Amino acid sequence: MHISRAPYAYAPKSEKEEHKRLHGVSAIELATKAAEETQASGITGWEALNAALSASSPILSARTEWDNRMRAFVLHHLEHGNLFAYGFEPPRRLDSQSLEIPTVSWKGNVQWNKACLSAQGLEFVEIRILSKQRRDEIVADQSTRSELDKRQVGRPSIKLHIQEAFSDLEGSGKIDVNESAKSHFPLVREHMRSTYPDLYPKDGKLGDEGIRSHFSPLFKALKKTSKQ
Repeated sequence: MHISRAPYAYAPKSEKEEHKRLHGVSAIELATKAAEETQASGITGWEALNAALSASSPILSARTEWDNRMRAFVLHHLEHGNLFAYGFEPPRRLDSQSLEIPTVSWKGNVQWNKACLSAQGLEFVEIRILSKQRRDEIVADQSTRSELDKRQVGRPSIKLHIQEAFSDLEGSGKIDVNESAKSHFPLVREHMRSTYPDLYPKDGKLGDEGIRSHFSPLFKALKKTSKQ
């Protein structure tokens, strides 16, 4: 889960409902309506502008307060081991490995929309968040992975590249849990071929079944988390 989406994704149900309520109202429409009403009453100029700003200000302030509250909520759970975060040391390269971010680092400076963190001389970029349950599932899956999933030395597993594609697509907002998993396969295929053109040439076979076995479990987990 891209860190910018974590405050909503991991928010309690009541907070998600509040988020929908706050974003179900258009601040622009409130301001426009207030401006029209003041103009109709003969008020113009700065007074009309102030009336428009005053009409939209409460909803915008409430949204900001919600964001700050839920970001603090996420940080609390990151610091107490209920959520885990992984990021890359900049600059990230194709062969870079993600690192688990120490809990003490969350006292540092977090740039939520840029998915960056700097603390105690350390810096992480492209940060993703995992619940403890999901992290434990991944660790268990890796420890029990069969020999069939392993590849010869020097040739990475397609599973890792599909996981990477899923992470990047999810982080850029291109995964829609309201659509089917299969509808995302062309995006995954395009990502893999553009990132690793030598391994997955455009004239080579990269079928749906090969993608499905590794993509679908991640998609189902994201869909489940989004509904909580």
